[in-house]
Amino acid sequence: MTSADAPSPWTGEDLNRLHRVAVRALQRHVSPAPGAEGAAGGAGRPVRGVVQPPECPDTTRVVLWDGRDLDSSVAYDLPLVDASYDCNVPWSVIAAVLRQLAAAGPDPAAARATDGLGIPVVDARAATRRFLEEPAYDLTDALHAAVSMIGYYGEDPDPEPELLLAGFLLVAPATVRLYVDRTAGAASAAGPAGRIGVDIALRDEEGAVRGGFTGTMAALPSLVRDELDWNTSEAEDPYCTGVYDFTSW
Repeated sequence: MTSADAPSPWTGEDLNRLHRVAVRALQRHVSPAPGAEGAAGGAGRPVRGVVQPPECPDTTRVVLWDGRDLDSSVAYDLPLVDASYDCNVPWSVIAAVLRQLAAAGPDPAAARATDGLGIPVVDARAATRRFLEEPAYDLTDALHAAVSMIGYYGEDPDPEPELLLAGFLLVAPATVRLYVDRTAGAASAAGPAGRIGVDIALRDEEGAVRGGFTGTMAALPSLVRDELDWNTSEAEDPYCTGVYDFTSW
């Protein structure tokens, strides 16, 4: 039974929303950083595009290429939902699986078909399932997930966020420092005025690379608002007025 044939408890808008999240997360892979081997962890294999195939709306189709020749393109279909657990596949998993596929190099022979534009399409659902059973995140996956916890926008969202991302820096092999501006909603007697640095661990207590920071993201506003005095760090940093250690979260 194909993805399109199997019944799904997810509505079309549910799947569209999950796909849009994946599109935003994968934008960072469109252009490799200067000197990098290639976005998504593959040698010279940046993302050419991210689309949602109408015949398989519960998948995100990611097209990789060599950055020069459109004929080098190979598309990978990654699931948006995991039928075994009746839950969505996090965007961090989609990005990590894509990294592994890109690192292995293009394999047009593995393509089950071509799309309407002639791009070979590889079914990556089995690869995603294997990753869900035995996660293997790259440290850069954790870095991106941690940085994504805090918004950076300068518009007027409603409600106004308490924290705004003003920068980040990997300060140790497994620690990222998030530079945070506090809005009026985070006003507190604790801590110095101005921009602060918040240290976040990229590995868990067992040393495994973290794939997500859901709990930390939910707790961070209240931690910054109420518990800075109990989490001060002796680190000195020219980019902020004070550093706070939340690596235990």
